[in-house]
Amino acid sequence: MFRSTIRGFILCCGFSVYANFLQAGINVDRTIINFPADQAPRQDIIVSNQGDEVAYVKVEVLEVINPGEKNEERRLLNNLEDITFVASPAKLVIPAKGRKQVRLVNLAAPDKEKVYRINFTPVEPPLAKAEGMGVRILVAYQVLALIHPTEPLEALDITVEGKTLIVNNKGNSYALITNLKQCDDKGENCQDDIGSKRLYAGNIHRFELPFENADVSFRLTNFKGARNETVKAER
Repeated sequence: MFRSTIRGFILCCGFSVYANFLQAGINVDRTIINFPADQAPRQDIIVSNQGDEVAYVKVEVLEVINPGEKNEERRLLNNLEDITFVASPAKLVIPAKGRKQVRLVNLAAPDKEKVYRINFTPVEPPLAKAEGMGVRILVAYQVLALIHPTEPLEALDITVEGKTLIVNNKGNSYALITNLKQCDDKGENCQDDIGSKRLYAGNIHRFELPFENADVSFRLTNFKGARNETVKAER
């Protein structure tokens, strides 16, 4: 599901009447990384090169401002005086079928969850003359890093109003809502593909429901772990 959380994107460079395609096959071993306050402030990512050529990869850290809101911003961390999160090294040269390690280090102790995204972007090497013109497909990955607050607090306000489930995250850490399921007031015609959403601290989200004033069940994942919940509708 959260392959989209990676937000892998495709960059196509060049064009060829010979339909000569070359793909740089890098991969990352994790797409979401948690940094609990009571654990070591460092984690490692393994970047592997599944292709038959040397892969050149650029690593960039973006701080997410107002995560999950309409005014969300992603700011590249390149000012040494303001850096609160580090990815090292910033450049990788990975041999064919090889892999390299990137260390992520959190330098902050926030009272509210901080969110970062780390880009792993292949850098296109010059095409060999023997290849002629062609299309080189480069797939970049983005990893989500969640820095848990020193004292995480769960405070979800969840209500059902008509055909809408309203989730208000009043805590200081994320809440992931998945496996939303609702049946009609007779317990029949159940639907379990209603949607999913990660809500950061302060986020409010409205899920459109198939039935009016009927109970809703879902899977809640946060810093405590995962559990099943049911919200009783007002009748």
